[in-house]
Amino acid sequence: MKRYIVLIFGITTLIACENKENKKTSTIEKPVTVENMLARYNQMIIKAGKTNSFEIIQDLYDSESLLMTDYNPLIVSDTSIKIYYDTIFDRRNIKEYNRKTLDVLEFSNRIIEIGLFTKVFEDAEKVEGKYLNVWKHDGEGKLKLRAEAFGYLKRMDDPDKFLVPEAITTSLDPIKIPRELAAYSALGKSNVRARIPERTADSYTDDAMYLPFSDTIKSGKSVLLEHYKGYYKYPATIDSLEVMTYAYDIVEDGYIKYGGFYVDWSVPGYSGNSTGTGISYWRREKDHSLRIHRQIGLHIHK
Repeated sequence: MKRYIVLIFGITTLIACENKENKKTSTIEKPVTVENMLARYNQMIIKAGKTNSFEIIQDLYDSESLLMTDYNPLIVSDTSIKIYYDTIFDRRNIKEYNRKTLDVLEFSNRIIEIGLFTKVFEDAEKVEGKYLNVWKHDGEGKLKLRAEAFGYLKRMDDPDKFLVPEAITTSLDPIKIPRELAAYSALGKSNVRARIPERTADSYTDDAMYLPFSDTIKSGKSVLLEHYKGYYKYPATIDSLEVMTYAYDIVEDGYIKYGGFYVDWSVPGYSGNSTGTGISYWRREKDHSLRIHRQIGLHIHK
């Protein structure tokens, strides 16, 4: 009888241990993916917009963060970004806000996220736009925004609604960049002056994505070629052109460049100038050349 009692006790103990191990295994948390993190951050951004609370997202920025938006000059650092969002939040309430990530590129030290957003304000105005964010790891398992850039899918009737001059508390001076990147920037300037669609489209990879000012996202070199055919069909002369770089990151297969431009142009009977900011990811191809793989362009309102 004692032998049976010992046997039963042993089996019971073994089952209890196995159940404990199974429970322990089942409670092990799954690794947090970049996609999971971005989804959570986007929900925070939505909540901040709908509740007019920058505090919800303030930890996503630091002193190195850059903000580029249509109609605004470059906004530098978390303190200036706070001024921007506090001012925007005070102007109008957002009734509906949706964001959708379309593309994510991961590097060891940076993450590029591209997506679309829609906002509906309490006055019923609906605004649709696109964004390109560059994230960096903060060393504690979280991400921070190295740069946030967003624009709209069409021209805004009243750009002043989106302009926050008080957020321009500091400015960055242009910096020198690696010689090969400078050479490709010079080639880009030459292409803008020449206004030949095929030359400009050849600056991009076959599967590039470009987020142009006041337009939809353009994907693929063939689509970009048609885009530039339409863009260059108007008779315009580039009288002067300056391209600036404010910062750049080196990634495994190329560079991420944060910059701006200033151009004087003229058409028959009229002349003017345009200025803006933008982010471009230059990817090294199999032939070792650099091509633009992801890019957003934004214009400043004057």
